[in-house]
Amino acid sequence: MPERIHDKDNYYDKLRTLMQILRDECPWDREQTLHSLRRYTLEEVHEVLEAVDEANQGHWLPLKNELGDLLLQVVFYAHLAEEADQFNLGDVIDTLVSKMIYRHPHVFEHARPADLSRQWDTLKDAEHTGRTSLMDGIPPLPALKYAQKQQQRAARVGFDWQYAADVMTKMREEMTELEHEITTQAGLDRLEDEFGDVLFTLANLARKLDLDAELCLMKTSRKFARRFRGMEHEAQIHATSLEQLSLDEQEALYQDVKKQQEHSDE
Repeated sequence: MPERIHDKDNYYDKLRTLMQILRDECPWDREQTLHSLRRYTLEEVHEVLEAVDEANQGHWLPLKNELGDLLLQVVFYAHLAEEADQFNLGDVIDTLVSKMIYRHPHVFEHARPADLSRQWDTLKDAEHTGRTSLMDGIPPLPALKYAQKQQQRAARVGFDWQYAADVMTKMREEMTELEHEITTQAGLDRLEDEFGDVLFTLANLARKLDLDAELCLMKTSRKFARRFRGMEHEAQIHATSLEQLSLDEQEALYQDVKKQQEHSDE
């Protein structure tokens, strides 16, 4: 009965009761583990990011829905921990509150640091005294995001390019090295190394420009998908398919769709 949840006095109790009921009475929820939930958590995070883009266009409802789905992941993990007698959702919230107070002395203690970003990093580092390297403790993020985290850590000790123009110079060097490996028909290992160097340098350039490389690529991928769907639609209108068009015709169609979509976005 839904009343078992709706009758609760606050949102915290509603969430905990919902999770307990799902865990007790739903076969799928009952069989989930910390390991099995990981893939769904990753999917939900990416769906939130897509919903954020929609919210920036004035469509807020998807974000409300996706934030709820992501919140359920947090509640689920906390419930599994509670079943294992480790901690519960309240402990998670208390830990978060304490951590944010600790990391914001300029708010709660009225201290005024010269550099907020450096203060944040210093306080975070103090929480992980077991680290032996600045490269320790970086979570298993997507590759572009992971690269930028590594570069941010290295920059703390001054191992960093001073200007974005310096990174551009390095990127051209890396592209030249990759081109050499391609033209000499190098093996897969060499191509992987040089292509990885190019991507790593591009991620560094994004960081110097205060951009998130992962989000940039995600945005461009979605843009390409919209345009490709537009190509398919235009081909269908003209009673043909993309397979029947030459590469030059496909490129011309792509440019037409690009102009149409750019005009509609204005």
